[in-house]
Amino acid sequence: MYQSDSVNSIIVLGGGTAGWLTAAVIAAEHDIAKRQDLTVTVVESPQVKTLGVGEGTWPTMRDTLRRIGISETEFLIRCDASFKQGTCFKQWTGTGGDDTYYHPFDLPTGFFETDLALWWAAEKPDADFADIFSAQPALCAAGKAPRQLQTPAYAAVANYGYHLDANKFADMLREHCVDVLGVKHISAHVQDIQCDKDNYLTALRTEAGDIRGDLFVDCSGFAARLIGQHYGSAFNSVSDVLKNDTAMAVQAPYADAECDIASATISTAHKNGWIWDIALPHRKGVGCVYSSEFCSDDEATETLLRYLKNDSVTAPVNADAIRKISFTPGYRETPWIKNCVAVGTSAGFFEPLEASALVMTELAALHIARQLPRSKPELAPISRQFNRSFATKWQRIIDFLKLHYVLSARTDSDYWQAMANTDSASDQLQDWLHMWQHRPINQHDFLYQDEVFPQASYLYILNGMGFAQSAPYHHNNDTNRFIQQNEKRKQQLLAGLPSNRNYLNALNQYRQQSAG
Repeated sequence: MYQSDSVNSIIVLGGGTAGWLTAAVIAAEHDIAKRQDLTVTVVESPQVKTLGVGEGTWPTMRDTLRRIGISETEFLIRCDASFKQGTCFKQWTGTGGDDTYYHPFDLPTGFFETDLALWWAAEKPDADFADIFSAQPALCAAGKAPRQLQTPAYAAVANYGYHLDANKFADMLREHCVDVLGVKHISAHVQDIQCDKDNYLTALRTEAGDIRGDLFVDCSGFAARLIGQHYGSAFNSVSDVLKNDTAMAVQAPYADAECDIASATISTAHKNGWIWDIALPHRKGVGCVYSSEFCSDDEATETLLRYLKNDSVTAPVNADAIRKISFTPGYRETPWIKNCVAVGTSAGFFEPLEASALVMTELAALHIARQLPRSKPELAPISRQFNRSFATKWQRIIDFLKLHYVLSARTDSDYWQAMANTDSASDQLQDWLHMWQHRPINQHDFLYQDEVFPQASYLYILNGMGFAQSAPYHHNNDTNRFIQQNEKRKQQLLAGLPSNRNYLNALNQYRQQSAG
């Protein structure tokens, strides 16, 4: 197998957000900068450009950035970042009228004290579930920041993640990895791969010479240079379940530089898919997601341009600035083979609904860092555990994304009829929907401690989409007390929190004054 037994050198193939974030998490967890016995090296090809579209993160990113030692103020300013408090869904239910609901990041008020799902099923109020039990829909509607200037770094008054410029984020991670965390950086294009007689990777052959390593992390994107091209790890396409495979994306400037900055990702459904709208301080990232089976590129481009034209916040956009992004929705059934593990889009990718891409990179990087094999005989059991864990995570994401479609009442196109068809849903999702028709969702429906989407997320989507649930018995509880608590908190936060724009402007002023 190996001449040497210990794992001393970790090679990350590919930069971008996935490569540098993975390197940062491993380096910080193992204090690489102060060690001589363990190295992390990122090999980044100068010939490969990163995907670089606007990105949304989950609240988990706050802890990741804190863990790797990045200043939140520097991150917000350098990455043109803003706050994300959830997702606003428009025109998804197909019920007409004010077809808008939120999936906020805050847990519903009273979530741990009472059975909100049972109360909702029994009472069926006309008001919006998220608005009744969370302050965040109101905060998002008002463009509020989730924190005050005096709030400590990474702390939250209201739970939040970020919107960010992916290219600037990758650049900041690269600088932090090299200058602070002790990560080595080699700019070189991989020409060939060297293995031993048992097909364990030993080195990457480049024009700069052979780069030897003990553990290789494949962050080479859709190319999947190691896990796909070399090892041939089976790619499990889920295009029969989630048909979206293309996006037209553009960076849209603001018409007014001081306009409000949206505090949620806006997802607006259209005839053949949906449009993401991510607000940064200086521009938006906007993209039209669709299925090439039902929609042409020209039609998608027209849909995107029509959306932007109707958006009073954005300035006119030239059609030549629009980029086409094609992908096959799916994931690697075996992302870790021998001494090679795939992270990022080399491991899998689905449409960016609910922003699962970066969080899967975070989860994978932390898993590798926490379970890092010290010797090569540990690779096999650790890889099997990783593969089992992430196969389940990918499947859970599929179920949650599919849930948005099967609950929709839209029938205005072949696309929506196909996406809403439960025949292509997993047995797990079909079982849940059947059970939830006869009794509300509860914690016992979820088998795993580290579910990617928790019960509260399902509550927001089920009730936001108007899924009818029956209450098998009347549950006497003090739910009205929690409704009143949330209303009081909502009014306090609306009065006490600055707008996103004012917060970020003040942050820039403070930084400039400190530097001066």
